[in-house]
Amino acid sequence: VREGDMQAAADVVNDFFCTPSSQNRICPAFCEQACVIGKSGDPVQILNTKRFLSDNYTKPASFYHRGELTHKKIAVIGSGPAGLTAAHELARLGHDVRVFDMQMLGGMLAVGIPEYRLDNNLLHKEIKELEKLGIEFEVGKVYGKDYNHEDLFKVGYEAVVLAIGAHKPKFMNVMGSTLKGSIHAIEYLRDVAQGKEVDLGKKVIVIGGGDVAIDAVRVAHRMGVDAQIVYRRSKEEMPATKHEIHATEEENIPINFLTNPIGIIGDGNKVTHVKLVKMQLGEPDDSGRRRPEEIPGSEYVIPVDTVIHAISQEPDVKEIKKDGFEMTRWNTFEVDGTTFMTNIEGVYAIGDDVSGPRTAVEAINHGKQAAIEIDKFLKKEKIEADMMTN
Repeated sequence: VREGDMQAAADVVNDFFCTPSSQNRICPAFCEQACVIGKSGDPVQILNTKRFLSDNYTKPASFYHRGELTHKKIAVIGSGPAGLTAAHELARLGHDVRVFDMQMLGGMLAVGIPEYRLDNNLLHKEIKELEKLGIEFEVGKVYGKDYNHEDLFKVGYEAVVLAIGAHKPKFMNVMGSTLKGSIHAIEYLRDVAQGKEVDLGKKVIVIGGGDVAIDAVRVAHRMGVDAQIVYRRSKEEMPATKHEIHATEEENIPINFLTNPIGIIGDGNKVTHVKLVKMQLGEPDDSGRRRPEEIPGSEYVIPVDTVIHAISQEPDVKEIKKDGFEMTRWNTFEVDGTTFMTNIEGVYAIGDDVSGPRTAVEAINHGKQAAIEIDKFLKKEKIEADMMTN
């Protein structure tokens, strides 16, 4: 871009991501946070530059180029950023790829990112482009319930990539968390994305400090609701992207720092109030951040119609566990640190299924690395088969 060769710059961007225009709208831009120029002013606007290039220039021929066809069949379970990236890379390496999803193509990008940040029409248009590489898509069946890796191997697939994401909500373990009106941000954002009518009442509290909490509170605010965030640490420790925090404040949405819910109160089975306590920061915990501690005697109660939990989520592996996979205590898959293969040969896990809920760009990294290792595995199998034949 600096040298004025915009098409060459666009070729770099549009060849790297399988959905470049979508990704360059929601990337957390870690590069800008580390930019040296930003130490004394605004960083180089890397994300906006890449977004301009992906929006205004066509994809290079290399995006659609396929290597020598191997006729090896690979099943990718999940169509979020990790699964789509793995599918794109494997198809370009010459393999036959089919992507399976239980409900909607796009994974968390489709159901967890609000429309004001990412237009689903744009996302699905980019996913459609992947069909030009021969990638097939199938929607409607649940992995672990309707079929599993053994069923896929029986019908000719030689590798399975698990990229189901972390869609299972995790709630705060406080009194009243099961009351009607106590909901999870992921379910709320999914319902909004699918056009379902959601009644939040007039007052909403969102619990959490990540990007999901930011998305939930901004969507609620735009629905005309009196919405605010409570976060138990200070602004400096808040994990949400800095520009998203700034945008929330620009919308005059309150963020109550050093505040934590200790109980949800209801009338019958419906939420009516939330009990909060003020916090102070003590010594650093295992994460390196200073540990929040309650200030004695600082409890107070406020009226609220809906409490939205945005503290975390995890992979839904209740049925999958039965198939003999080794799992961590966080319900993620135990995998080889280099190859991403699980304890079952030929079955790989990537993205949030390994790391827990992280960013889309980190899931993309998993997809790219795993594709290289799967390609090596399949080519090794072919070489060994040829040797046996000869």
